[in-house]
Amino acid sequence: MTNSTPPNLGAVITNPRARKVVYGVYAIGAFAIGGVAAYFLGIGQPIPEVVVGAQAVAAYTGIGVGALALANTPTPDP
Repeated sequence: MTNSTPPNLGAVITNPRARKVVYGVYAIGAFAIGGVAAYFLGIGQPIPEVVVGAQAVAAYTGIGVGALALANTPTPDP
């Protein structure tokens, strides 16, 4: 069995400024979606299906955003 080298996820978005934009857009979007859900819960109304769906999409895309952040976090030397 041969060992294969995993792909360099840090090469997905190499520009730090572009990564900052991706992180910012994700954070603002997730915050807004959560705020809308909290509003409906606060007024005692059911959360609209579109908001529930948006929450699911935000959670799913968080996997990729987290992987991008992890790939670009420097590891300390042992």
